[in-house]
Amino acid sequence: MWTPERRGAPPLTRPSALPTLLLALAAHTAAAAGALTYPWRDAETREWLVCSQCPPGTFVQRPCGRDTPTMCGVCPPRHYTQFWNYLERCRYCNVICGEREEEARPCEATHNRACRCRPGFFAHAGFCLEHAPCPPGTGVAVPGTPSQNTQCQPCPPGTFSASSSSSEQCQPHRNCTALGLVLNVPGSSFHDALCTSCTGFPLSTVAPGGPGAEECERAVIDFVAFQDISSKRLLRLWQVLAGPEAQSLVAPREGRTDLQLKLRQLLAELRGAQAGALGARLLGALREARLSGLERSVRTRFWVH
Repeated sequence: MWTPERRGAPPLTRPSALPTLLLALAAHTAAAAGALTYPWRDAETREWLVCSQCPPGTFVQRPCGRDTPTMCGVCPPRHYTQFWNYLERCRYCNVICGEREEEARPCEATHNRACRCRPGFFAHAGFCLEHAPCPPGTGVAVPGTPSQNTQCQPCPPGTFSASSSSSEQCQPHRNCTALGLVLNVPGSSFHDALCTSCTGFPLSTVAPGGPGAEECERAVIDFVAFQDISSKRLLRLWQVLAGPEAQSLVAPREGRTDLQLKLRQLLAELRGAQAGALGARLLGALREARLSGLERSVRTRFWVH
């Protein structure tokens, strides 16, 4: 009677898979010991080995053998490796700083070159943008950094900022009394307190070009130019003082601060054109510009009756 051949139990692992399992076991053992490894197949023996990786700043100059460890080489100049690796060559330092950037960290064996925005610029969406200036009436609350724009805040009472700046904070108003002077124009958030030594303001008794005349005329100019009145009225006075040719000009788009500076400059030019003529010219212009309240204030404060 024919009896079928009895076969033994199949092997748990195929012989061809044994080297792979041994390699995995060796890698697991090395990893457990804290060493970083990588699998490498010997070109001559075709045997799979577990080789140690090379530390940052080096590369695999020669893989390990059955009886020899991995040989690591130092990265040449302008090349680097940042992590443990099994690279055959180091990476090239390919980061180039742009026009508005500066080198924050040079290329070294363990890292690539790093750049940051130059002073006065900050990084945004991949570009270096210039720090925004705080406009007049505001000051720098937090200075700009290479990664952050300038942060501004309105000048609190008793302080001012007269110009746009990305670095200046609000400054305290000048104390005229402490300086031995008289307050001529109170300070605002846009300009400093304006002082004068023209006590009593006796312009009506001061001869043109005489002692005290120049200081008192400057006081009148500041008092008028920095009055807290609307831009529309300031522009009307400037047009009257500038003459008939300015009447047809389109109203400039400057804000009130710019108009005040423009009016101040025009009054200074008129004072320099003819000594002693500023008073009469200014009072007539105030009347023509329909600024009767300001005209009365100027007469009361500066002209002795």
